Order: sequence, then structure tokens, then C-alpha cells
Amino acid sequence: MHLGRWLDCTDASRQFTLKIPALVKTSPILLHAVISFAARHLGDNDAAQQAHDRCIELLIPLLNSDSVANDDLLLCAIVILRVFEQLNVTVTGSDQERHLAGCLALLRASQGREVDPSAPGLRQAAFWVYMRQCLYNACVNQQPPNVDLNIILSPIPAGSDPIGDLRRETAWANTMTWICATIIQFCFGSGFQEPCGRMKKWEEFSDAVESWMRNRPGTFDPIWCSDPVVGSSNPFPEFWFTADWHVMAFGFYHLACMLLIIYKPTPKFAVRSVRASPRETDIQIMSHARAICGVAPSTVPSLITLCHTVFIWGPLMTDQAERNGVIVLLEGTEKAHAWPTAWIINSLKEEWTIE
Repeated sequence: MHLGRWLDCTDASRQFTLKIPALVKTSPILLHAVISFAARHLGDNDAAQQAHDRCIELLIPLLNSDSVANDDLLLCAIVILRVFEQLNVTVTGSDQERHLAGCLALLRASQGREVDPSAPGLRQAAFWVYMRQCLYNACVNQQPPNVDLNIILSPIPAGSDPIGDLRRETAWANTMTWICATIIQFCFGSGFQEPCGRMKKWEEFSDAVESWMRNRPGTFDPIWCSDPVVGSSNPFPEFWFTADWHVMAFGFYHLACMLLIIYKPTPKFAVRSVRASPRETDIQIMSHARAICGVAPSTVPSLITLCHTVFIWGPLMTDQAERNGVIVLLEGTEKAHAWPTAWIINSLKEEWTIE
């Protein structure tokens, strides 16, 4: 139940949490994938590796099957295996992505030419887990997300009943995820090199972000927020939301905004000068970064969002109290949730020239 929440963070229907525990009885591959994830999270590395290896043994013979892209449980097992691999990143941050290429091919085939942001079934839910996994590596390595963004995103459904409302909530969260992915593709990809075309695309992305913010349901607003309290142990603003998917959409919105600021197609000097005071754009970027830091303690997935977005804004953080606050959040993430952050902390300290 607890680990299912990691995977359901943009799914109001909570399909991994509610469906997978019952379905493992019907799928040995899924069972061993779940065991590998759970055991690794608990620190039982031998049991985790044994379950992982057995899962791979069962998985490989099926990959060439014509029906594999239609096997919802297999797709769920693959994204769970991917989380296991992410948990195995330790000191260097090296992530071999052994199953990610296979995920891409299988999940692309499973969605066809259109993907539903409301995630009505496990197949779609697995796709959105995979999408978030792609965004993690894209930010850490400043590379395009390893996902096909040429497929069509279905419109957000109207909510007229309890089930419809859940699908609508999911769709709004996943739509922000999709917008963020397209912006990351724009920032780190090789397309749109011609200046006029690049500026036009930037304006389209900016409009998409603001349209999402303007039209999203009121349920996505924080129910409470506050500025940092002077002298407190927390140097960041606080935000409270009613649901995990609201938290994730909030984080991806702020990531999208800061990327649009950083990668706006304007004339730039190749080398930045050393300045006594920050630029206006740096102030704007850090405002979004503080929002991500402030909401991070809400859920494990929002802490994971902090882990990869810090590679976008980390060097701009100059306040020592805020730096200490980020390190406390990262250390707590590994201690409480087994998500490896020591290598991230080392990277930040090197960037900040801290011993």
C-alpha cells in the first residue's frame, strides 16, 4: 500500500495501490517485481536482487511475443523493475537504465497513437509512471526524455459522477506532466534550431502552462500556504494539498515555469559574469525552486521531484540556510525512504564548494 502510493502519485484512482496486490497472485513476473521493489526499500538487498533476477528470467522470453504490448501486468512489472533500478543508484549516480529502452518500445506500442491522461486502466497508468521516470533522468542528465512525444494527448474528460471526477483529476495532473515533458524536450532536444521557429514553440509552451494554471479545477489549489518563518528550522514556504496528484502537478508546473525562464530564446553571453546581486531571471527561477522545496515533504514522489529538479536550479541557491535545508531534505529522503541521495548531496556540495 505504502509503495503503491509512489506509483499512483498522479492517479486519483490509485490503481497500483488497489489492483496490483490482488493481481500478483495471477502473475509470477509481477509478483517478483513487487518483491524486488519492497525488499530493496526495506534494505533486504539479497532478497531484492534474487527477486529481480528471477523476474528478469521470466520476462526475457516474453519480450518477443506479439501480444506483449497488450499485457497490462507485464507493463506494470517493467515500470516497477525500473523503480528497483533507480533505488540501486548509490554513490556515483550512474543509472544504467537496463529496462528503460524496452519500456519505451513496449509502452509506445501499448498506447498506439494516442495516450489518455485520465489513465482509465493499468496500461495507461503504467505509461504515466514511465513518463515520470523519463523526466527524472532527463533533468539529471539534461537530455530529452526517452519517450515519444509525437503521440496525441486525449482531451481531458468531463467529470459528471464520482468515477468521472477521479478520471478528470487524474487527467489534469497528467496533462501538466505531459506539458512539462514537452518543455524538457524543447530545452534539451536538438529540434527547433531556427530562431523564429524556436521562439514560436516557446510561446506555445508558455501559453500551454498558463492555460493549464488558469483553467485547472479549484481542487488543485493549496488548502493552506505560508511564507518561511524567520528563525525556524524550515527555510522554505509551506504548501498543503488534499491529494498527491495535486502536489505532483504543482511541482511539475513550477519545473515547467523555471525551464521556460532558463531556455527562453533570447540573446545570451556564452559566459556569465560574476555579480554581487542576482539577475531578475535568477530570482524568478529561485522562486519556483523554493516552491518545489516547500512542497517536497508532502509525499515521497514530491521528494523525488526535488531530487531531479535540483540539477536545474541547485547552482543558483546561495543562501546558506536554504542550502542546509535542501541537504536536510535529501538526507531524510534516503534515510526514511531508501531513495539514494548521497551522490546528489555530493554533487551539490561540489557545486557550492562545500567540504
